[in-house]
Amino acid sequence: MTLTSTRTRTYVFPRGFTGYRPNPPEEYRAQGAANAPDEPQYEGVIFSDGTVCIRWLTEYRSHSVWASWDDFYKIHGHPEYGTEITFADGGDPPR
Repeated sequence: MTLTSTRTRTYVFPRGFTGYRPNPPEEYRAQGAANAPDEPQYEGVIFSDGTVCIRWLTEYRSHSVWASWDDFYKIHGHPEYGTEITFADGGDPPR
């Protein structure tokens, strides 16, 4: 277990999170590449060195590993899909 402090909060690593996409393109659901809007699309973890690993929960289950939160979010953040990411510890995403 690793503790990292920010100005307002101390986080325990690894940090778990869940990603939801309420508005992906409709064909994604038909293809099995997206779950229903109220179901998570992926679960993930941020390790103490900043590495991010996600596990897709869609029909085509897989893992992907990213060097940082920024790298992960640039590819999978998708504001146009209404992406919402919640952290198990109730905290905010890394900055």
